[in-house]
Amino acid sequence: MLYQLVKKQLLLLWRNPVQIFYLFGLPIILIFILSMALAGFMEEGSPELELKVAWLEHEDEVEQVNQFIDEMEDLGVPAEALGENEYLQMVAMLREDVLQGEDLQEMIELKIIDEDQKADVLADDSYSGLIEVPENFTYDMLQVLSGQSGEKPELMLHVNQEDGIYSSVLSQILEQFDKVLTTQAFLQQHSLDIDIGDMQAVTNAGEQIQIDQMDPISSRDYYTVAMAVYTGLYVASTIGFFATRERQDQIFDRIIVGDLSRWVYFFSVLISGFIMAFIQLLFLYCFSYLVFQVAFNDILAFLITTFSYSVSVGGITVLLTAISYRFKSDAIIGLFTGIVTSILAFIGGSFFPIGEFSETMQQIGDMTPNGSGLSAYIQLLRGGNMKDVTSHLIYMASFGIAMIVIAAMSFPKRGAAR
Repeated sequence: MLYQLVKKQLLLLWRNPVQIFYLFGLPIILIFILSMALAGFMEEGSPELELKVAWLEHEDEVEQVNQFIDEMEDLGVPAEALGENEYLQMVAMLREDVLQGEDLQEMIELKIIDEDQKADVLADDSYSGLIEVPENFTYDMLQVLSGQSGEKPELMLHVNQEDGIYSSVLSQILEQFDKVLTTQAFLQQHSLDIDIGDMQAVTNAGEQIQIDQMDPISSRDYYTVAMAVYTGLYVASTIGFFATRERQDQIFDRIIVGDLSRWVYFFSVLISGFIMAFIQLLFLYCFSYLVFQVAFNDILAFLITTFSYSVSVGGITVLLTAISYRFKSDAIIGLFTGIVTSILAFIGGSFFPIGEFSETMQQIGDMTPNGSGLSAYIQLLRGGNMKDVTSHLIYMASFGIAMIVIAAMSFPKRGAAR
């Protein structure tokens, strides 16, 4: 009998073309509109920066390094203890490995100038800044690092104040380089056994890598998922609306009079909501795969995520039905359809990825079933696996079970729904 009741619910939906359009056609239209309207915002990526920087070095660094090594050997420190000369040439390292390293060479146009060109460069607005290395900089810095002197020299940076973000980026690069030198000086002054070469090799920007960087997603990827989980909520209100009409038409009463347990009807509504949500999600993702090339690499994780979200929708479906039966009104379903779904969609990020701007909003959004489903699908689209979405799966399944329990407690007893 349970099978017959589920079949009846699905046939009612199938024979209602308006509801079919809302559940299957409308999401596709929304995906088209939102993905194209917000593609520029979501896919613009990081701005491309081009900095023109002048470099003025007042004294040859190799001579300073040789002078330092000779003095240290006179003090009885072998050259091997100081490391290789290339690690002692910190100015060359900044110029060649950092500013002209693999990470920054396409961003920074570095021009080496002489002293007599300084005034012209400072007056030229095309330059973002001028890096000036004072006399004896490397020698003085090596003296600090070796503990022979306590006064750390400073690089001079002349920035173009009208260049905005460009000069700011240049300042941050030099500040980061200075932090490394300051840290090394501190370690040396406190007799900590850290090799100068190893410490300064860290500043080689060309050797820095990002670990576990996930794949980016397009606006069509995002809004395929966003609209799928959003319109999935309408499955709950649609099935709940049909169930409420059956109460009004006394179909539920005839079922009870026929000595059929109310729990059979209860579970028929639950299973109908689950199946319809699962079918809707599969349809939308199959369509998006064929038309938009939205693909999940881990199919098993995708199916389990879809299953978990369908459990949530099924729980909401039976809860709406139970409450409407309890209060003998379909107003709760209208409230859910008109207001609650929009609130959940906004908080969950279906309309706009608000979680990108606030970690708190992201956490709040993940507390909604659609927000948690959205986060899980996005993780999978970005190359994640089952382990990455386990917490979302547990939450969605737990949410659905909680809704089922509350619905069971609210579902009216025999005769109470009349």
